[in-house]
Amino acid sequence: MNTGPVLVPGTELLRPEWLGERIADMGISWGTGDVRVSGTLWWCMAASSLVKPIVVAYAHDDEDFDPTLEHLALEIRPDGGIEQVLQITPEAVAALASGTHPEAGVRLEPGVELEPGIELEPVVPEPAVASPSGEMTAAQAGACADRACDTLGWEIPRTGAGPLLRHTLSQVIPVVSRVSGAGEASLWAIVADAIGNRALDAGDDEVGAHLAREVAGRLPVPRFSDIGGRTFVRRISCCLVFEVPGCEMCTSCPKRPAAQREQLLAELAARG
Repeated sequence: MNTGPVLVPGTELLRPEWLGERIADMGISWGTGDVRVSGTLWWCMAASSLVKPIVVAYAHDDEDFDPTLEHLALEIRPDGGIEQVLQITPEAVAALASGTHPEAGVRLEPGVELEPGIELEPVVPEPAVASPSGEMTAAQAGACADRACDTLGWEIPRTGAGPLLRHTLSQVIPVVSRVSGAGEASLWAIVADAIGNRALDAGDDEVGAHLAREVAGRLPVPRFSDIGGRTFVRRISCCLVFEVPGCEMCTSCPKRPAAQREQLLAELAARG
């Protein structure tokens, strides 16, 4: 029985069988047999983890994170969700896939998991830079602060992130749609809201709009509302959590009546 996340290559996102298993794990965790619901919940968390490191990089004026699947590794939790996305070289991805990478198959410490009924915002720890041996010297840490380094210790080439993210999403979203039955447009909308929320976390909503415009294509630009002295994403997507037995609609759900949603967000802002 799995006790914590495992590391897999990002290219697994293109395998329908693998995605189906992860979405099924999510359905078991949330207590729903509706694959469209569990698939949408899974994608909400996956999209958030996928865009977070890019938004953080943009917030620090670094637009060189490479989100192509061949440069990514995924930490997968026992519930099927993606804990975090790590940037690595294609050679390291191939080593993960073959089981020869030193981190391949390693059980990692369990992360913070969502509880049914709680607002759908997964807590993702910041990745730490490490050498292939699992240790990082002071010299390595200083070097990685000055150039693009992946989180497992290899230097990576600098490339613009927006068009690369569009390519990755254009590959992954159709597969998620086929496996889950969720519409592609709704999955793109989830990405837009995820970018907006991660931009707010980074303290700069303009970063989210900038990244979304770079991605372009089918990705909407995130929208924001100032309510009660606090900025919220004006969501265009629904995670479908209210269709899970025993769960309620999110406070910011776009399916709520506008007046009710604004009142609830105002109360949330007042609570700090």
